[in-house]
Amino acid sequence: DIEQFYATLSQTPCGQYVHGVKQELTENQKKRLLSSTSIHEVHTLLKTAFSYAVDWDLIHKSPTPREAPKINTEERTIWDERTMLAALQTMTDPTLHLAVHLSMILSLRVGEILGLQPGDIDFDAADGRGTITVGRSLQRTEKAALEKTDPNQIYHIFPDQREGSSSALVLKKPKTKKSSRTLYLTRPLKEELLAWLEKLRQDELAMDGRYRNCGQLFRLPNGMPVAPEALSKWYRTWRAEHPEFEKIVFHGLRHSSATYQLLQSGGDFKSVQGNTGHATAT
Repeated sequence: DIEQFYATLSQTPCGQYVHGVKQELTENQKKRLLSSTSIHEVHTLLKTAFSYAVDWDLIHKSPTPREAPKINTEERTIWDERTMLAALQTMTDPTLHLAVHLSMILSLRVGEILGLQPGDIDFDAADGRGTITVGRSLQRTEKAALEKTDPNQIYHIFPDQREGSSSALVLKKPKTKKSSRTLYLTRPLKEELLAWLEKLRQDELAMDGRYRNCGQLFRLPNGMPVAPEALSKWYRTWRAEHPEFEKIVFHGLRHSSATYQLLQSGGDFKSVQGNTGHATAT
């Protein structure tokens, strides 16, 4: 029964069930199946649960298969500098463009990007080169789990956008001290950030007093924060509209950072080694 369960999982699309409720998926979404890593995690959970059952004399022997489902390790796709520049040129949405640009250059995660605030940017630092400080992460967290979270790890909980929502957007401290860091800007990124701040000012003027400034660098036109799932959805939509580019998940953009730094330095690898983005570690 358990082995059959694993086989069923291997043919189950990602996102098929959310909180136990079956979702309506598009044909493209149905093609993206659960990974072998996810199935291996299910096996680990079952093995742990049945081990406790044996220890508590509820059952005589664990029924989990002796061999765990194999994990298929695939080489992570990385874009070269030409692909990155070509991809950026096709991104007409300024929010997506800036987020991808930040990920490519500074190797930032989605939560770190959306956790940024305007005050984190110092355009005059490093002799005018400019720096940006990473020290927060924006995540969507289930309210049930939030109640058990150390309040000292939370900066802010944003109000619900939908009545009765079971989750909330939370601005949290990074998981480790190493995650807090100050990074150098490149000239193109500095220019885009300046243009982005001007866009935020124009958005606020256009709302004529109805703007709700959430304080984050990434905001919707009404001033509310951009949620991680929204940014991921916009990226997936762009990817579906541009099949000419080799598929790469948003998280994988971080691993193209070194390649982009090489481009910015003019191709001198030695200069990249001493200039990979880290200014100071806080």
